[in-house]
Amino acid sequence: MLDAILQGLIDSVKGARAVIFLDGDGEAIAQAGDAHKDIRLLGAWKEIHLDSIKEITGRLGLGTVQAVLFSHDQGNELMVPIAKDYCLLLFLSSFADLKLAMAELARSIELIKQDIA
Repeated sequence: MLDAILQGLIDSVKGARAVIFLDGDGEAIAQAGDAHKDIRLLGAWKEIHLDSIKEITGRLGLGTVQAVLFSHDQGNELMVPIAKDYCLLLFLSSFADLKLAMAELARSIELIKQDIA
């Protein structure tokens, strides 16, 4: 079921290249899409960043992190926490619609929460 949810996310967002579902230690649980890059290594590294961002925003009283956007010359990476111990990292082209990507991520997160419950 998890693989189908991730593939559905890739299929629903034009410009989505890959997605990876990570646990709180940065370990890959599942992935879909183009994996010509080592997205497992990138996912682990970005999960460390997410933990730091969540800690800093908590310490500063800025609220809960809903998403983090990493923007690069060759595309974007959109990372969204799921519950306390999981997150999704979506790799996008530079031209992908970020609003659509956020909406589809929200839909996918609800499906994932049902699947892992």
